Amino acid sequence: MAVAAELVKQQQDEFDWDYAESQFDERPPEGEIYGRSLSTVHRLGTFAVGKSQVEIVQSPEAAQAKAEFNTSVEEGFGTDVELGGGLEVRDFDFRPVVEGKVMSSDLKTAVSDMTEAGLKCAVKTAAKDRLFRPQLTRSEWDHENAKLVDSMARGETSYNMRIVASPFPEEAAAVSGDDYWRDIGYVPSLRRGFIQFYYVSEGGVTSGSLSFDGSDKRRLRELFSKYGVEIPEEEITDNWLKYPITATLPEDEAKKMALEIADEAGDPKYKKDANTVEVTNEHRALLETVFNDSYIHACESLALGYQTRDARELILRLADKAHHFNEKYKDSLYKMRVNGEFTDSDFIAIHELLVYSTIEMMRALHLNKKGNSDAGIVFYDPNTISAEFLESLDPASFQTMLGGFGAEGAKNDRVYSACGLSISLGESDGAKENPQRAFGGKDCPEIKNGQTTKCPHCKKIVQAIVPAGDKSKIYCSNKKCKLAAPGLK
Repeated sequence: MAVAAELVKQQQDEFDWDYAESQFDERPPEGEIYGRSLSTVHRLGTFAVGKSQVEIVQSPEAAQAKAEFNTSVEEGFGTDVELGGGLEVRDFDFRPVVEGKVMSSDLKTAVSDMTEAGLKCAVKTAAKDRLFRPQLTRSEWDHENAKLVDSMARGETSYNMRIVASPFPEEAAAVSGDDYWRDIGYVPSLRRGFIQFYYVSEGGVTSGSLSFDGSDKRRLRELFSKYGVEIPEEEITDNWLKYPITATLPEDEAKKMALEIADEAGDPKYKKDANTVEVTNEHRALLETVFNDSYIHACESLALGYQTRDARELILRLADKAHHFNEKYKDSLYKMRVNGEFTDSDFIAIHELLVYSTIEMMRALHLNKKGNSDAGIVFYDPNTISAEFLESLDPASFQTMLGGFGAEGAKNDRVYSACGLSISLGESDGAKENPQRAFGGKDCPEIKNGQTTKCPHCKKIVQAIVPAGDKSKIYCSNKKCKLAAPGLK
């Protein structure tokens, strides 16, 4: 493992930061995001102003924002420490191709443009946080992979199917610890990795996201070798996306191959009893209600810069449960309750609260369906929480119920991770500063010299040491920490 750690350090030291930043400095502040697209919710909010509810929910702008919200819920649900060993992801999604590029749900943004935006933000994040740099390498390969899928969609390749593996970052986790990688969306407790699938069919590309647990490089190398792809033994997991399995096959055979690879890639000890995608689909009415009656109003408020009447009512109902939450969310809700403006930071908090509370309700319904009598449902019979039941509720009743489920999760200190964020409403993680945020934006403060903060490595409350004239480097004041300032060691 020492050799692997040295490879990660070498990879970090050789990156040309001056060149990278010179390429991406023009990106506007509200676009500096890793893991989520703040521009998506800005676009929906701007569109929503003055429109009817029907116009809003049926718009392409809403389709993209909803896809990102639903993905956060779906991914987060699959990272539950208590349930995660029994959950897997098996998801296939069709995307249209417009002018030679695979498009997102809003039909306005190419997926390769989104991966480019993610790469730009990863550069900014890694410049401030050395531990993040292995993820920057993965972002580079994500973008390269998206461009190659565009090329495949244009008929420029000799194959119509592409499969790549994204293993758990075992070398990076050995350097910076499991907690760090959990906080940016990975699942260390399961060593979860993903098989990514892309297939060109008439009119578009079908993509697949297939999880496997117990990620092991030796097993994966042997598996890929069966398909004629040799991955060097010394290759670190951050570079594995550059080793694709390609072929020309009928679609049903291509999907079957991808599923077989994902099944063989995992450790058999993780027995699965549910697909998070299917569980999410079972509770689609729940997600639709949260999005249509709550999330959209936060998007509109963000575009306007102040709380709309509907957003104000949502905030008041969530604030009614704030005493159950940790200081971060409690303070945020109490601030919003007395201040009518609505900023990027406010939206971040509402997004996380809604994602977390939706997961908690879905979790309780799932446990109850499995016959678990301690599912956290006290006042609501899960058999009655149907599409018809949810549609019959006024927003006030539903939001009060939703906040109650979020409070239940907070009391039990449950933590969920999705791409780019980790969410815990409970007290145990209340003081923790994640190495990145669900969204970027002008409100996200930079760490200043002498600022009291929690070190992401040693976990102690320390003073940040930022060298004069170089804000890209942040050191810890604890001389025993690996991030200690050079003069302290």
